[in-house]
Amino acid sequence: MEKFVELDTGKGILRGMLHLPDTDKKYPGVILYHGFSGDRMEPGFMFVRFSRLLAARGIASVRFDFLGSGESDGNFADMTFSGEAEQASAILDYFKSLDMIDEDNIIILGLSMGGAIAGYLAGMRSAELKGLVLWAPAGEMRLFIEKREKGIESGEITGDIMDISGLRLGEKFIEDVRSLNVMKQTSGYEGDLLIVHGTGDITVPVAVSEGYLQLFGSRAQLVLVEDADHTFQGIPWIEQLFDVTIKYIKRKFNNGL
Repeated sequence: MEKFVELDTGKGILRGMLHLPDTDKKYPGVILYHGFSGDRMEPGFMFVRFSRLLAARGIASVRFDFLGSGESDGNFADMTFSGEAEQASAILDYFKSLDMIDEDNIIILGLSMGGAIAGYLAGMRSAELKGLVLWAPAGEMRLFIEKREKGIESGEITGDIMDISGLRLGEKFIEDVRSLNVMKQTSGYEGDLLIVHGTGDITVPVAVSEGYLQLFGSRAQLVLVEDADHTFQGIPWIEQLFDVTIKYIKRKFNNGL
């Protein structure tokens, strides 16, 4: 079953999709967090496809648009990392509150900045999570701003630093990420995790995932998808991404699916 759902955050309505298997029991579940300027579908409908794969294996999932993205309330220019982290936490609360969800078996998954959000949230709420999956995760978002500033100064990037593919980035986002230590917060996560990254990713370099690997040591598994771009937009790439992720999730849920 796929059901459109809404969540009132007090600062606006989040709109999303809840996927439930066709069985009458409590389900383990996965929350999917989209990336910077993305939405709850993501390129190639990858989040939709993965949620349906999970449902076919007896696993529930939910995926919301953050405020200012997709169909949720708000404007992208008002988006901040801290704000999305708060929304991610509210989504976790919502998911746990559902009668059909086994709150002891929840994994969170994030793509790109959604991966940084997932890691940040995991650092705060580690004991409530069964596992963590990061797809091509961003890290310290202030480095993204610094890279754009240097690129504009050198002429490698032309135009307005606030113009993100036609979306206007807000000053509040820049101020916010400069005040945060994302990886320090993420280090509070005490479980194990799966990281998947394409070696052809020019948006977020593999070195960022290697930083997560260094942070978590033997608790982290890093899988490199040869030549894959940032969002794994190639059939062999997406198949490898989904396959390794499903195997990790099934293992974390003790194969009781």
